[in-house]
Amino acid sequence: MSPAPYEVREVIVAPRPVAGVRAQVPRGRVAEEFVRYLDQVYAAARAGAVHLDGQNIFIYRSATADQLTVDFCVGVRAPFVAVGAVVPLETPHGVAAMTTHRGEYGRLGEANAAILAWCRANDRRPAGPSWEVYGHWQADPAQLRTEVYYLLKATGGEATP
Repeated sequence: MSPAPYEVREVIVAPRPVAGVRAQVPRGRVAEEFVRYLDQVYAAARAGAVHLDGQNIFIYRSATADQLTVDFCVGVRAPFVAVGAVVPLETPHGVAAMTTHRGEYGRLGEANAAILAWCRANDRRPAGPSWEVYGHWQADPAQLRTEVYYLLKATGGEATP
C-alpha cells in the first residue's frame, strides 16, 4: 500500500485545557502503554473529579534515544484540581505545522515524517513538543482520523508565545 498523501500546513494554535498523566515510555511502546495512563484520567472522571470532553490527546514533550516523555490526556470541559497523577495541563500553543492522518494508528509515523519533510522543505524547525489529537473511535480503521501537530520555532517575523 502506498503512503497516504499528507497536506501539511502552518497553523496558529491556542492552548487547550486537558487532564493528563505524564509518563516516561520506552520508544516504540506508546501503543502498548497508553491505556494504563488514560484509564487513570477516565477513572478521575467517573469519580466526578474532572469533566472530560472525551477527546484523547497525546503530547510528546521530549525524547531521548531510548525514551519518550508523554502526557496522555483527555480534553476537559472545566477547570479541575489534580487528582493523584491526573493533573491539569494544556496543549502547546503558538505556530505549528499540522496534518491530518486518516487510517490505522500504526501508520501515524507517516504523518510525522510528512511534517518533518515539510519543515525541511520550508526551512522551518520544530520547537520541541508535538502532539496528536485523536478523533472519536471508529471500528473501521479507514474512518479513524488523527490531527498531528509540531510546534515550530519562531522565524524573524513571528512573535513567540
